[in-house]
Amino acid sequence: MYSIDKDNFKRFLKNFPDQIRESENLFKSSGAKIAAKEIDNILYLGMGGSAIAGDVFRGTFFDELKYPFTVVRGYQCPHFCSSRTLVIVSSFSGNTEETISAAKEAQKKGGQIVAITSGGKVEELAVKHSWQLIKIPGGMPPRQAFGYSFFPLLYLLNPVLKKKIDDNQIKDVLKLVDAMVKRNDEQTSKGKSLAKELAKKIHHRIPLIYTSAPYLEATAIRWKNQFQENSKSMAFHNVIPEMNHNEIVGWEMQHECHENFIVIFLEGHHTHDRVKIRIELTKKIIQDSGAEVVSLYTEGNSRLEQVISLICKGDWVSYYLALLYEKNPLEILNIDYLKLEIEKQS
Repeated sequence: MYSIDKDNFKRFLKNFPDQIRESENLFKSSGAKIAAKEIDNILYLGMGGSAIAGDVFRGTFFDELKYPFTVVRGYQCPHFCSSRTLVIVSSFSGNTEETISAAKEAQKKGGQIVAITSGGKVEELAVKHSWQLIKIPGGMPPRQAFGYSFFPLLYLLNPVLKKKIDDNQIKDVLKLVDAMVKRNDEQTSKGKSLAKELAKKIHHRIPLIYTSAPYLEATAIRWKNQFQENSKSMAFHNVIPEMNHNEIVGWEMQHECHENFIVIFLEGHHTHDRVKIRIELTKKIIQDSGAEVVSLYTEGNSRLEQVISLICKGDWVSYYLALLYEKNPLEILNIDYLKLEIEKQS
């Protein structure tokens, strides 16, 4: 089974705690800082694995942010960007063409730009235009550099939170993630790996990931993306309460189709009471339709711990699912092909 992982992709999963540990020094050595009083709004420019950190930050601190926070995936920069807009340009490789295009527009509009990258054209632009730069290590898939993308961002944006994240909370996250890596790695787990057992359940079925907005919405996006890139499996996500106003009706389709799906509910403690009721009713509707439902819960005390716990868990599930499908989790053949063909038309 593990021979499929010929590039030792698992090392990136095991390295996640170290990314968190290194992030504070990466941020401090960059010298980056923001003047909260000179900001009216925040733009986060990124794609794929570089964008998810912005989604997670916006969701986790939904009711803590002092300013509007917009994640932009694409070539263009919103019209409202101005000299009072803090613009985070996140590109792990530094060569993401959509992000570079949007960043150039933000530069023209006078945005206050901070770049988070391992190098490439984004670093060149940062030097040329005197942007603040947080340099992060390279040499891994962008999707597995989440720690390097998210935690420097957290340190940078701490001043725009109503209640700042302190060192003790980061230590608690680290303690939890260290334990989760040991539990999910079959070679260090004292019992069965929950991640591997869940992957077995998902095998040969299409996962639908449901969770609650706003705090956990990005975790569902992360799970979906990791299934697609690591496992080479189709996957879909939605959030409650929104899906109760549309997608829930889709479960009235013919019964035979439901056997192709497995529905995974990602649940946490910071969920609105009315949403909790909706989740239970939604589970009943789906189960009555004949589809299997699995519930997974956050771990930890703080909201930050709980969000990170689900991200860590999902990464391991996607890894084991890739092995079950006999797919190299590192390879992204369709993305590579698409990039190559687009470059030919530049």
